[in-house]
Amino acid sequence: DSVNLSCHGSGYSFERYAVWWYRQTPNGTCELVSICWALHKAFYGAVMESRVTVSRDNSQSKSYLSLRDLHLQDSARYYCAV
Repeated sequence: DSVNLSCHGSGYSFERYAVWWYRQTPNGTCELVSICWALHKAFYGAVMESRVTVSRDNSQSKSYLSLRDLHLQDSARYYCAV
């Protein structure tokens, strides 16, 4: 299975900031999923590195996280932050 998540920023110059994606597992552990820098460069955390793609659309102040080949262990609450 796969899922696509989106994050919309407002009230600041979205294009100037990196967008961080985290997840919080049911036991409360926070894990870094990805960072998408302003110039569209990306870093992927080891937790899902080969199964995640991050992108952004600065003109719409949005970032997108695509997760694929999902496992039961990927059950978590996913957050974006600036």
